[in-house]
Amino acid sequence: MQATINDAGTLRKQVTVTYSEAEVASRQAAVLKKLSGQVKLDGFRPGKSSQSVVAKRYGNAAVQQAREELADEGFNQALKQHSLKPIGPITNESLKSEKGLEVVVSFDVKPTITLPEPSAITVTKDEVTIAEADVQAALDNLCKRAGTQGALEANEIIIADDGVTLTGTVTVDGKEVRKLHDFHHLVGGYSLLGTKPEDVIKLFDGKKVGDTLEFTTTLPKTFSPKDAAEKEAKISVTIQTGQRQRAAVADEALATRLGVESLAVLKTRLSDQLKQQKETELHQKQINEITETLLTKVQVDLPPRLLENALKENLEQRLAKAKEEGKSADELAKLSEEIKSEVEKGLKRHLIVDAVAEQHQVQVTREDLESQIQMAAMRSNRKPQDIADQLQKSGQVNQVVSEIREAKALEVLLDKVLGRFVANPGHGETGHVHGPDCNH
Repeated sequence: MQATINDAGTLRKQVTVTYSEAEVASRQAAVLKKLSGQVKLDGFRPGKSSQSVVAKRYGNAAVQQAREELADEGFNQALKQHSLKPIGPITNESLKSEKGLEVVVSFDVKPTITLPEPSAITVTKDEVTIAEADVQAALDNLCKRAGTQGALEANEIIIADDGVTLTGTVTVDGKEVRKLHDFHHLVGGYSLLGTKPEDVIKLFDGKKVGDTLEFTTTLPKTFSPKDAAEKEAKISVTIQTGQRQRAAVADEALATRLGVESLAVLKTRLSDQLKQQKETELHQKQINEITETLLTKVQVDLPPRLLENALKENLEQRLAKAKEEGKSADELAKLSEEIKSEVEKGLKRHLIVDAVAEQHQVQVTREDLESQIQMAAMRSNRKPQDIADQLQKSGQVNQVVSEIREAKALEVLLDKVLGRFVANPGHGETGHVHGPDCNH
């Protein structure tokens, strides 16, 4: 076997693998011999079929299998011998089998990336503290959620987050297009027939149950009947009823109702939760800072074919959607530039983090994947096996593995940036690095 490597452009290689007729014939004979021991033919005991009969019946399949085996072996040997790291799709350019076998393929290769030393990367190192005011705000919010829903009194003014029931009409060009009966709305929670939440709050300012409202709005795209959607309309409604979530009192009774020993313990738990939340936010901020620093400091040549494919996929989908939405030519041109910038940044980030993972020998274990599936199942209230089956069926397992690897790589780098040079974590734990002293 001979392998020739040629440059096929920036970060692109062409590999030509050739085998002599004798090498091809030898492999075909080996394939036929293996088939003879596997196939079952009439008149022969299992595994004792005549090679000549097998050759007659399965000769073409044996030739094809031999070529595929030789092509794969030669390609992998060429990669290993020349330390090539393909990335993205591999293009089969030609296959000639007149005299022996010649296979030509081309592919993008990973660029050489020089990463900065961890000491050259700075991240926020704020100390996480929880003020009494933070705990009180959390307690107030808890009291609100633990409160009870009650009807508004006749003299109570409607405020944000009150639930109201409306009755009235929607008129377009002087013609009534819809009657509203028992129309429920959460004031300020979302748009009201096309009017923004903040403007809805102003509309209800000073209003009470029994009062009327009249205002104009541009009806939303989802309005029914569709003929009136996105048209200017006059809304006239009467406030039939009002409901308000009345906060519970922060006392020992509330703590008991929530299954906590005392109000003091409840406050301690809220403080612990806030601390954990702030630590999580700080951690994510540090990860983001590391990522942005790497994107700024590290120079990366982007593999052309890989970039071209990513751009094509993103541009086609998003521009098609923008055209359906009626975007102008100028808006489409601006969107194209934004998409190009996003794709280039995303590809650069992927290559850099991949280099970090390689440098620190980050591996994804079965335990990592199972843990990710367990968390996804908990978030979606589904069975882990259902999540696993869905990933397998949709072909997304490799994508999830890639995401886990990137996350672990950034975790390892953050530890080094912060000077947390701890002992190598156990097998299956975040940050575990496989090495010669690893007994698995």
